[in-house]
Amino acid sequence: MNKRLITSIIVAASCSYLLWQYCTPVEIVAVHDGNTILVKNFPYLESRKIAWWEANKHMIQEKHGIPKYITYKGYKSYNVYIHDFGNGYRTEPEGDSLMFYTEDVLCFNDMPTKARCIDKLPLMSISDNKNTGVEYHFNPSFFWTRLG
Repeated sequence: MNKRLITSIIVAASCSYLLWQYCTPVEIVAVHDGNTILVKNFPYLESRKIAWWEANKHMIQEKHGIPKYITYKGYKSYNVYIHDFGNGYRTEPEGDSLMFYTEDVLCFNDMPTKARCIDKLPLMSISDNKNTGVEYHFNPSFFWTRLG
């Protein structure tokens, strides 16, 4: 009896969490450098990430100018990077610690404030070019980073 109750509670909690995750809309917090989007509540499943991008790319193009196409030798291509906003903006590490934190911090030069960096938590990148077409890349360790 106890095992069934515990199993039922775990299943109900898991289903509730997945339903909440499914129903919570993705929030675009900011756009930087013409190709980086900072978001909250991004889906965990790769298929849902792609579906979100496909459903919203025209709105993002109209509102934020992303993706920004680059023309090279007559061919158009773009790269878009989607990062988790995490704990928000923070200041850049100073002194010797900058060398240590550079890989973990993403700073934006288009912001005039001191708090212009975020913890680097890449969620997804999208690229499109003539040779490969549209490609989606995901950060597999992000899920475990968010849980830890």
